[in-house]
Order: sequence, then structure tokens, then C-alpha cells
Amino acid sequence: MDVFVTGASMLKVDKYYENGLLDLAVASVSGLEDLLSEKRPDALILASGYGESTEEQVQLAGKLSNALGYSVPAIRVENGDASGGSAVFSAYSLVKSGLAKSVLVVGVEKLADFPASQLNEIIARNLDEEFSYRAGVVPQAYAAIMMKLYMKRYNLPREYFSEWPYHMHRYAAENNYAFLRFPVEKDTILESQVISDPLRLFDTAARADGASAVLISSDEVARKVSETPVKIEGVRFSSTGMNLRELLSVRDVMNEMRDFRPDFYEVHDSYSVIAAMILDELGLERGKSLYSLDDLAVNYSGGLKARGYPGGATGIYQVAEGFMQLTESFKGRRVNGARKGLIISMDELGTTAVSVALSR
Repeated sequence: MDVFVTGASMLKVDKYYENGLLDLAVASVSGLEDLLSEKRPDALILASGYGESTEEQVQLAGKLSNALGYSVPAIRVENGDASGGSAVFSAYSLVKSGLAKSVLVVGVEKLADFPASQLNEIIARNLDEEFSYRAGVVPQAYAAIMMKLYMKRYNLPREYFSEWPYHMHRYAAENNYAFLRFPVEKDTILESQVISDPLRLFDTAARADGASAVLISSDEVARKVSETPVKIEGVRFSSTGMNLRELLSVRDVMNEMRDFRPDFYEVHDSYSVIAAMILDELGLERGKSLYSLDDLAVNYSGGLKARGYPGGATGIYQVAEGFMQLTESFKGRRVNGARKGLIISMDELGTTAVSVALSR
């Protein structure tokens, strides 16, 4: 059975101090009101990585279903920052197997209400409990080690990584949904605050609030409710654990998609070095991939770096952006004549990866 994305909606990634998590989730679904009025979904899947910590709430999927007036199976997927891609994998599986004909997938996160120290403590719960989290280690420290190892392996200067935030901010300046809508010069990037040497502020993605929704349907439903359905050619999932030198999870999901030739990519650039490592696994020349950005349609949204990083909702944003690129409805820089796109959703350090291949 063929599976399609039949609609997508998203809120601007921002700081929503006056709105709760469920407020944002409902608002994102409202963008699909016309589609959902044709046929209510058979199931609802909510992606949120940090609801217990940021909202002090559980059973969020059931509460969202109730707020929307639905009486359908409602499931929350929690897989850290990979929650969005994991939710799409789950929805795809439900439709592909025939258990559901349409699944509403919503990603939502509230991260802007907290000071950096508290937010770092929450995000650090992604790490190994005994040897990292309880020892006070934060993900930025591991990213800095990954950057040092990468620089040594390919004999690269620190300036190499400035290519990524430089391009991401250029793209985000054109994206109405982006959090950091301004260009930035390379000197500013290189002189920004040291987070964990050699990692600097502009090498990190900007965490904020956000919500996005996509409707995933069978071909039968897609033909009825949408004039522009986008086919999901495949979804692959891998969890490999942390490796500071290579993104083995990305390699795994790409090994099964080597024959897929996308016109654009949306990748999980939690750090500049992670972006470079992902591009390496996509087949670009290792240690030189960031010099190829002018010739590669990657993260025209501005990526996590500048569109913003809404935690477990990130993967839903990526799929929504892919859908909008293929249907020529994206309110930002577009890929002319795009027929295929590839999404790489991950957690912050690449222990889990989900690839989603889209086509029109």
C-alpha cells in the first residue's frame, strides 16, 4: 500500500511565553482544518521529547485528542529530539500495514521558558545516566570533542565550520517560519562566545518553542482529500548508540536508500560538526562537504541552526518543509522543479536516525 503526506502545517519557531504546549499543538492542527473536515484521522500521534520536564504533564496525546474533539487512538512518541522522525515512522507503519487509513502526526515542544542552565540539565537527560548525566556532562561537551576529532582527522582549520551557520542564516532570512531571520558574517561566527572549545555559539542550534502537524494517509484517502499529495517512498530507522567519530545511525539509514536521488535535503544540524558528518554520510567528499553548500540544496529552511530547534517537534517540521517544497507552497527559499526530497531526523548527537524519502 502506498503512503502519502496529504497536508502539512507549522507555526513560526519562536518564544511563546503566553501559550502552553497544548495551545501550540492545537494551533498547528488548525492549519489542516480543511483536510480534517473531509475525514477525521483514524489515529493521532504526538511527538514531544520533554513534556514531563517542561510542562510537568504526561498523557499529552490523550489530552490533545480531547482538545481537538477526537475519540481515536492517541499515542505519544518520546525519543528525545528524534521524537518527530520516530512519530513519522510510527504513522507510516500504521498506514502501510493497513491498521489505519490516515494518521494525524503533531510535533510540539516548549523550551523557551527556561534559562540556559535549566534547559541544559533537561537536554542532558538524553545522555547515558551513569557515565554522563549523573557526572554533570552536557551534550555540548560531546559535540566539542566530535569537532576536535573531525578537525584532526581531516586536518581542518576552525574556520571550516563557519560555512554552515553562514549559509543557514542566509536561508532563514527568507523563511517566514524561522526563529533567527537574519544573515550573519563569518567574522561574527568565528568571534562568537565559546561554548566548549572549539565549539562556539553559532555552531549550536537555537532551541525554542514550536509546533507542526502533518497528515499521513493511504492512497485511497489521499486522492479524496488532497490535490497535492506527496508520496512517502520509504522510511528507515536506526539506533546505534553514540560514536564520536562517525554517525553510524545515519550511515545505516542511508545504506538502504543509496538509489534514491533527492533534489534537496533537510538534515538535523544540531551542531555545525554534526551537519558536516551528515553530509559526509550522504556521499559528499569527506572533510570538504561544507565547501559544497553553494551547489547543494540542503536546509533551505535555515535548519535547526536558524529556523530553530523545537526539540521533539523538529522531525515534523522537516517533513512539513519537505512537503511544502514539493508542492511549491514553502514560504521561503524554494528548490526549483523539485520532485524528490530526503529528510534526516535525529537526536542531538546522532545515536538515532530516521530517514524519510518524499516524492511528487
